[in-house]
Amino acid sequence: MKILIIVKSKHNDNTMKLAEAMSEVAPATVIDIDYAKFYKLSDYDIVGFGSGIYFGRHAKELFELIKVSNTKNKYCFVFSTSGSKNYQRNNRALIKLLEKKEKTVLGSFGCQGLDKFFIFRLVGGINKDRPNTDDFDAAQSFINNIMTEYKNLKND
Repeated sequence: MKILIIVKSKHNDNTMKLAEAMSEVAPATVIDIDYAKFYKLSDYDIVGFGSGIYFGRHAKELFELIKVSNTKNKYCFVFSTSGSKNYQRNNRALIKLLEKKEKTVLGSFGCQGLDKFFIFRLVGGINKDRPNTDDFDAAQSFINNIMTEYKNLKND
């Protein structure tokens, strides 16, 4: 099994840290989205897409990549970090786009992350200790579940 995790982590590297934690327990290559053009997505069994949440959505670069991608790989997952706890709602738009491209979304994950946007910057940000060890453990459990789900689907 080969997994590619594509990340856009703009400000605090919160999302990149989650992706790296996932790669500690999975056969995953983690790349910044700026390097995605150097990878053939169809060489991977599963592709993960993650970024921070900006104004309620993933980074626009992820949407653009998915819109132009015509790869044959069918399985993917979505993850994010956010100043709020609404990551499942925030992940929804990217999931809908992937499903529109006829991808099977194996799961969705998110956690809070350090947020220094606008007024929060004045107090050093919110969620200063996030993501933390519990979040990294949850991300590792998530990727293990993704791999199990993939194996189950492939065996059916």
